Amino acid sequence: MQDISQVVGRIVDYAIDKVWGEIGYLIHYKKNMKILEQQVENLQTKRVSMQRQIEAAKRNLKNIEGNVQNWVRDVDAIISDAQTLLEADQEKVNHKSERVSALTKRIKMEKKILVILDDVWSRLELKEVGVPFGQDHKGCKILLTSRCEDVCSEMDAQKTFPIQVLSEREAWVLFREMVGAAADSSDLNSIATEVARRCGGLPIAIVTVGRTLRNRRRDVWIDVARKLKKPIPKRIKGMDAFVYSPLELSYNYLEDKEAKSLFLLCSLFPEDDEISVETLVQYGMGLRLFQDVDTIQDGRIRARALVSTLLSSFLLLKDEDDAFVKMHDLVRDVAILIASEEENKYMVKAGAGLRDWPNTETIFQTYTGISLMSNDIRGLPNGLECPKLQTLLLQDNSSYSNLEIPANFFQGMKDLKVLDMSFNQILHLPQSISSLATLLTLRLVGCQLSDISFIGTLKQIEILDLSGSNIEVVPTQFSQLTHLRLFDLRGCDDLEEIAPGVISSLCKLEELYFDKNFTNWAVEGEREEENSRTSASLAELKSLSQLTSLFLVVPNADLLPHDLKLQNLTRFAISLGNDEPEPIFEKNLSLTFDTRLSEPVKILVKRTEALTLSNCRGLENILKDLLDKDGLNELKMLNLESCNEIKYLRDTVDPRVVFRNLEELKLFDLRTFTEICHGQLPSFTFSKVRTLEMKNCDSMVNIVPSNLLSRLQCLQTLKSESCHSLQNVFDLEGLAIGRDGTEFLSSLEELLLRNLPELIHIWKGSLHHVNLCKLRVVFLVSCIKVRRIFPSSLVQKLVRLDELRVFCCRNLEEIFGTHNEQQIEVVVPGNSLGTNMSLRNLITVAVYECDKLRYIFPLSVARGLVLLQNIWIRNCAMVESIVEEEKGEETASSIEKIVFPHLYQIILFNLDNLTCFCKGRYAVEYPHLEEIVIESCPKMEIFGHGAQISPKLKKVHLQEGGAEVIWKGDLNSTVQEICNQKAKLPE
Repeated sequence: MQDISQVVGRIVDYAIDKVWGEIGYLIHYKKNMKILEQQVENLQTKRVSMQRQIEAAKRNLKNIEGNVQNWVRDVDAIISDAQTLLEADQEKVNHKSERVSALTKRIKMEKKILVILDDVWSRLELKEVGVPFGQDHKGCKILLTSRCEDVCSEMDAQKTFPIQVLSEREAWVLFREMVGAAADSSDLNSIATEVARRCGGLPIAIVTVGRTLRNRRRDVWIDVARKLKKPIPKRIKGMDAFVYSPLELSYNYLEDKEAKSLFLLCSLFPEDDEISVETLVQYGMGLRLFQDVDTIQDGRIRARALVSTLLSSFLLLKDEDDAFVKMHDLVRDVAILIASEEENKYMVKAGAGLRDWPNTETIFQTYTGISLMSNDIRGLPNGLECPKLQTLLLQDNSSYSNLEIPANFFQGMKDLKVLDMSFNQILHLPQSISSLATLLTLRLVGCQLSDISFIGTLKQIEILDLSGSNIEVVPTQFSQLTHLRLFDLRGCDDLEEIAPGVISSLCKLEELYFDKNFTNWAVEGEREEENSRTSASLAELKSLSQLTSLFLVVPNADLLPHDLKLQNLTRFAISLGNDEPEPIFEKNLSLTFDTRLSEPVKILVKRTEALTLSNCRGLENILKDLLDKDGLNELKMLNLESCNEIKYLRDTVDPRVVFRNLEELKLFDLRTFTEICHGQLPSFTFSKVRTLEMKNCDSMVNIVPSNLLSRLQCLQTLKSESCHSLQNVFDLEGLAIGRDGTEFLSSLEELLLRNLPELIHIWKGSLHHVNLCKLRVVFLVSCIKVRRIFPSSLVQKLVRLDELRVFCCRNLEEIFGTHNEQQIEVVVPGNSLGTNMSLRNLITVAVYECDKLRYIFPLSVARGLVLLQNIWIRNCAMVESIVEEEKGEETASSIEKIVFPHLYQIILFNLDNLTCFCKGRYAVEYPHLEEIVIESCPKMEIFGHGAQISPKLKKVHLQEGGAEVIWKGDLNSTVQEICNQKAKLPE
């Protein structure tokens, strides 16, 4: 029986651990139920085996111990409970299956149905919950909302619409709706405006606060306004439940701890601040926030990925510049609140208007981060004890007066890793800065500094940013910074000297950024000992084996060592003989030369993404003169300036595929340049070009001939200015059309043509395969030989055109062609007149000084201008009407009215032959028209021959910007009165 007892003990332990343990973790429900079922089967098998052993023992007249009998009872109870649980689960599964089946059936009963899935946090298998879609039910459309944009991608959403915060006006309208008319009262309006603004355009905050204040006394309003000014508004009814909790939930749903840390780091910046992603990189590297990154560039890539995660979770907001992000005020409040409760405790008083250091009685020992940036603090306290402090941000406090720093200020900050004192005037850095043995990131951007030699004692520092500071010398002491990985001197316009030997000593340097104005380089080969030289030599760069990023301006190519190894550079902006190239891409190079290039430069040319060549004497063929084998297929942007011996970019003599990845091509001041490519092009050459610009290329006749047009399928922007021989923009004659029916120029968005005196054709040749479906903006200025802009075959395809400006085109006769049009007719509610919708997105039309133009819109086009807001016509001597009837139109008796639903402003100035706005006896309705200027239009006796309906218009200005107005109840009567008044004036 001892053997049986041992077996019983092991089985009991097994049963308790594996069966009841699995039951206890039902958070993993499906998995656990399956495991439970398997364990019950195992336990039943053990139960049967044990029963056989017991029966065999009884047959051998052995006693059965009590613990064995107890085990049998326990196991039977466990099996019974487990089977009950499994049966209940099966019933639940069956019930769920029935519900899923019923929901699917119900949805399929509807031919068309919209299913809304609200607040989705992770991928949802639609079929598992009973929502048919796709081939299973083509009429089922699904709308889902989520606080995480990644969920939309995981759900394979066809379109994603980020919901932005409300504008100030929209926020006020919503807030006023919540609080009622009290918001407009004289004693509450100013407070109401402030409260609405403090809600930051966040609808849930506006609704929550607004409902709290409805029908409340003025004291309550004042109290709420005061609370909202606090960094973390508390005790406002509903804020925790409806505002903070959902935002905190978004934070909790972040799976990446690094993303959480970066989010909290962003809360250290002031309200509404533009947060530099590069600054986050420098902070994050100093704090060791990014795990498993080996280089600064790895950290930069990680930071951008984390920022993307936070943006997709709407915990950060996009800025107009991708290099910056923003944090909504209320999101920042939540971040500060979270940070105050976690291990990394922050004190955040950034942008709080402080003139003095916070209360010195505050217990600073607990803080890991202190942010006092963007205040007006002039002096720092003595002897702070901050043993846990890792981040200290004091930038932008004392720009115009000296920031007083006591001698022992840094003494009690033994764990400080990131120190930012940018944009302060610091005449003296205290010696106690030498005690910061753990400091890894030091930023003194834009500082007024004097002696910076003490920085040389921070031997462990890895990131030193002095950009924009007034330093004049990089001192010899910096040779001790042997752990430095990033050194930034951009914008140090006063820098005159870099001590020799400093650069070569920075053996771990990965990223080095020089100021574009620093040119005091010692010439390699001078017979001077290093200790006798007063400035660094570019030869010192040869000691930097880990260098991957370099920003450098070299005034003379001879200063660059011929044996300099630059193949390890992954980011660079290097200029030889030119100004510093703007770092548009990761790899940027600007060259001026009149001799053969050295090997280091040739390596850079092959690898660069943005190349500027200016004043390059002797440059006739880019590929032949710059490269031996490759075809510049890494290049994304090419800028040619004043290279007056080059005729074209590519010659048919050269069979290589070139410019495969080129996106931008800019050609400026090229006197002999005749064409972009000479002869047929290999496949993929120029196939990614999005932007094409040229200026002062006086030998060009055609910009885009037919052999090039077929390659420019991605072209979005074309700009041409002051090319005095140019006759054609797009020459389609001889264009080879494939059987696939390829359409050309279907990506073109902007067309800007200025000062082209010989230009005759914008489009030359057959236009049957041209589709301008994405064209948004057209500027045509001083093209005096152009007679037509859009032939009739193109008008129907201008579905996205929103801005048209035509100035000083003296021979222009027609803007929109009218012949042989195939109308697209739709019925606009409230109108009996069919509408041509080809120009349905046009918003602004401005036409000045076009002397031969007789009208602006044919009637067929005017009827489709449903979004038109502004019409500005000036100094067009022959214009007789703005909207002209045309042959083939319906008779006047068949037309009831036309409508300009959004037209807001009309300016008609100095139009000698203008007789009316619209010809024809149909009514014209202008429901939103509020401003008209009619000045110097002597032949205008009536606005239109039918009724002119303008309910919002109350006056007509007789002079643009003038105070003189007139109104006689309607447009026609008013124009007639203007005419009568002019008739009474003495000649």
